[in-house]
Amino acid sequence: MSDEKNKDSLRAKLNQYIEENKHRKTPERYFIVDIVAETTKRFDAEFINNELDKKGIRVSRGTVYNTLSLMVEAQILREHEIEGKKFFERAPLSQTYVRLICTQCGKVKDSKDSDLISVVNSRKFGRFSTSYSTIIIYGLCSSCVNAKRKATLKAKLIAKENKLESKKKLLSNNKKK
Repeated sequence: MSDEKNKDSLRAKLNQYIEENKHRKTPERYFIVDIVAETTKRFDAEFINNELDKKGIRVSRGTVYNTLSLMVEAQILREHEIEGKKFFERAPLSQTYVRLICTQCGKVKDSKDSDLISVVNSRKFGRFSTSYSTIIIYGLCSSCVNAKRKATLKAKLIAKENKLESKKKLLSNNKKK
């Protein structure tokens, strides 16, 4: 979906929610929804504040927090708590999904695991009526795994080189004696 279509879609969803629930339509809310539409990773309220500042738009922190909460209620965003900090991400199009979140870089990816999704959808929880479900798997994305592996290999290589240097010095000291 193009950026403009994405913005229009999110604005329409926010508009509908605001009208149905008799909230006020303010320019600040639409500035925030536009930033959310441009964002592909998970984010926090501070990120939104920084993006607004970069664009020269003055919005109070309270308005940012309230708008993000409103967007969670409108099912535009999902809220997650990771290590005691609240993060947000755009809600997926389907009602049941598997989401992979990298704990290092914050990259978010939806997985198309139809077997797992069908198991979750077929599960009944007594008289509980499920609206939507999310399976969130936290870990490292392939980029972060590769970066970590490269760093480990580099550290091992440096350790081997240092050990070799130490042996060379020891041998050269022994030859001098």
